Amino acid sequence: MAMPLSKVNNSYLYHPPAHDEIQLLHKAIILPLALVIVERNRRELERKARTLRSIFTRAADIMIAKMKTDLTTNTQQLLQKSITLCMYKNTAEQISYCYNCRGFEDQIAYSHAYIRNEINKCISTYSAEIFTK
Repeated sequence: MAMPLSKVNNSYLYHPPAHDEIQLLHKAIILPLALVIVERNRRELERKARTLRSIFTRAADIMIAKMKTDLTTNTQQLLQKSITLCMYKNTAEQISYCYNCRGFEDQIAYSHAYIRNEINKCISTYSAEIFTK
């Protein structure tokens, strides 16, 4: 049985993403990169013998667990909204990602400096949550 044309040509499907959907895309780009950095720093802490090593590794473990939970939630929200994201191009100046939001396709490009800044903000936010509780 054929699908009605009203479903095929639904104009809602081809609108650009809303602000909250763009925030989901942004989080889907920054959060995995921040997670990799925190995991790498945690491994380095394990190797080095320092006085407060156990406190810092425990803090890193808490951050990693929270980041993984948030990443899973973010991915589920993207899937529910029919949004896909993939890396398109990585040059010396910037990283480009392409996304498909319910049939609307576009690209996002971030400079490496902007991504570094956003990763630092992300990690700072997660560490602040730990130490303010």
